[in-house]
Amino acid sequence: MCAAGICLLLALGSALGASRNRPRAPAVPTVAVVVAARILPAGHVLARPDLAVARWPPGLRPSGTVPDVRRLVGERLAGPVQVREAVTSGRLVGADLTTGLAAGSVAIPVALDDAHAADLVRTGDRVELLASPRPSDVPTNRPADSARVTVVATRLLVLAVLRGTDPVAPSGMGTEIVVAANRATALEIARHRSTQIFTLVLDSP
Repeated sequence: MCAAGICLLLALGSALGASRNRPRAPAVPTVAVVVAARILPAGHVLARPDLAVARWPPGLRPSGTVPDVRRLVGERLAGPVQVREAVTSGRLVGADLTTGLAAGSVAIPVALDDAHAADLVRTGDRVELLASPRPSDVPTNRPADSARVTVVATRLLVLAVLRGTDPVAPSGMGTEIVVAANRATALEIARHRSTQIFTLVLDSP
């Protein structure tokens, strides 16, 4: 019995010694990546409490990320971001929204009078943009033509959905979508911005 106990102690000692002598696996290198600290909606202006810094393996770091929270404070989100998701430049309203677009395409914001229309779409969707004459505040003898609806463009790519943040503004004011369009369509939208009411319908994928 005593001999068996001695053998067991020797075996344990040998195992512990081998464990101490075994070389440790090298630490996996990581890099700092700014991520969302909570779920953030499209159009949200980033503040310090919205963001956190995570450590990711270099090979998993998405392009367009930054290591410093201060570089993102004050930026506006083009689309919703989930908690712990990396906040990349492609998620922000800015010049990177047009990255990868076809030659001749531009980004243009379209104000929506009906804020609920923006509930239909997300970044990356294709939409059909409709317009109808804005009712005049000045009485005229001409018959009303507000029922006339025209198609401005189809298959427009949604780059961002920006919801209004003014709680006392009329319904829809401040709610915009940013779409990719050719220059002719962009000029048409800009030309009639003050005289037309814009809305949209979601195109099939």
